[in-house]
Amino acid sequence: MSTLPKEFLERMKNLFSDKEYEEFINAFDTDHERFHALRLNCNKCRSKEELFDVLQSQGGNDEGKTDFTKVPWEDTGFYYDESMAPGKHPYHEAGLYYIQEPSAMAPVHFLDPQKDDRILDLCAAPGGKSTQIAAALKGLGILVTNEINRDRAKILSLNIERMGIRNAMVVSEDSFCLAEKFEGYFDKILVDAPCSGEGMFRKNEIALSEWSLDNVKLCADRQKEILDNAAKMLLPGGRIVYSTCTFSPEENEQNIYEFLLRHDDFHVKEVELVGGMENGRSQWVSTGVTADERALHETGRSVRLWPHKVRGEGHFLCVLERDGNTSSDSVKSYVPGGRFVRARSEQIKPFFEFAAETLKLSDDKIDAKNGDITLKLSDGDVLCGGFLSFGDQLYLAPCDMPSPAGLKVLRIGLHLGEVKKGRFEPSHALALSLNKASAGITFDLSSDSQEIRQYLNGQTLRLSSDNELYKKKGWCLVSCDGYSIGWAKLAGGMLKNHYPKGLRINY
Repeated sequence: MSTLPKEFLERMKNLFSDKEYEEFINAFDTDHERFHALRLNCNKCRSKEELFDVLQSQGGNDEGKTDFTKVPWEDTGFYYDESMAPGKHPYHEAGLYYIQEPSAMAPVHFLDPQKDDRILDLCAAPGGKSTQIAAALKGLGILVTNEINRDRAKILSLNIERMGIRNAMVVSEDSFCLAEKFEGYFDKILVDAPCSGEGMFRKNEIALSEWSLDNVKLCADRQKEILDNAAKMLLPGGRIVYSTCTFSPEENEQNIYEFLLRHDDFHVKEVELVGGMENGRSQWVSTGVTADERALHETGRSVRLWPHKVRGEGHFLCVLERDGNTSSDSVKSYVPGGRFVRARSEQIKPFFEFAAETLKLSDDKIDAKNGDITLKLSDGDVLCGGFLSFGDQLYLAPCDMPSPAGLKVLRIGLHLGEVKKGRFEPSHALALSLNKASAGITFDLSSDSQEIRQYLNGQTLRLSSDNELYKKKGWCLVSCDGYSIGWAKLAGGMLKNHYPKGLRINY
């Protein structure tokens, strides 16, 4: 409590009653329980029970078993004991789960992604909410995920890759530029706005050290601009979920109230509260001389997650819906183009040769038409879309992926790999997007073996002469307990490691 900024304490004391202020401040005591959670990637994970058993057996928790209680607002989110350290397990590198603060899972629950939705995550790094959206889309629809900071956008792109996501475009732009490009395009938009971070004081010392009243005001002003730009990109009948991880009324209820005054075609949807959530505090809104009763009433439908009332950190969210209904005439199309261009036949041919040699194709083989393909794998998986190239890099994007023209794009669809002097070299993204059963040659390593750690460290693996792969050559999909995790090149009884250098781990 003594480490919290004095001005912050004074503000919160003025907002709360004496009793609630005491409960709130007690949540910051060092002996107060902290909560850790992960969210399963159900597009990859075969069984949560199997995964939990493996994590439990290798977690080093001597005090008893973690019960993996479900996060109330996310069906695939589960609490775990801190001693388990799932971020150090090979399953993390295979993209079977995303470690995510429990309260941070709530906004996507209320965004409610549905099949074929076109969704924008406007302030997306490091990617927890984007990967949560993508998991709900199950490979359908379109996800544009944005981060203005280039370095953070690279981390976002890596997390999209790790989770095996094929239908996302990762960009690094400000909200104004995107609003100019995508006016009236998205069904749903998540605005997890940059904020003063008060809700992360218990977990993030940087948020604590950088807090000031001036920064609160700066964040609130920036959030207004971001929200207005988001509104331009939303279709009639669409939904924006605005969220922050701060307690400040200026960044929360006040921003919602003022947004409703500026946009009379929006309303706040009333939602079901779960797991200790409460409605927002409309009494904290500064209305001026005359209050707008409609806007004030609807602001009270926003949602608060308080650290003294939920099993998670502080969070705020609000579900904003635009009046009207989407018609086919109102939906704009953006044909892929710009610096990513349709791949030429001489770039596509090496991939087809690689697919025929390395992947298990069904009897239908490869269907190609007008630059788009449908590649059916023998395990039922399907790679489909249009070939795009960026230099020698080859991508496969959904046929209705929007154009990257005029945008700073880091990733578009699935990065297949690179064409080098007429030869195709597969990407790490392709490995992580495939099932083990999709590859002709596979090498499986146990998650508790020394070999998997050697592989993730970038070391070459030697095969024994009695191994059935000893005399084989070619690209080999390496897996961990049956989950794809990367590529190796098989030759002379050795697996030459192709795990990316930037991702290698020193155990």
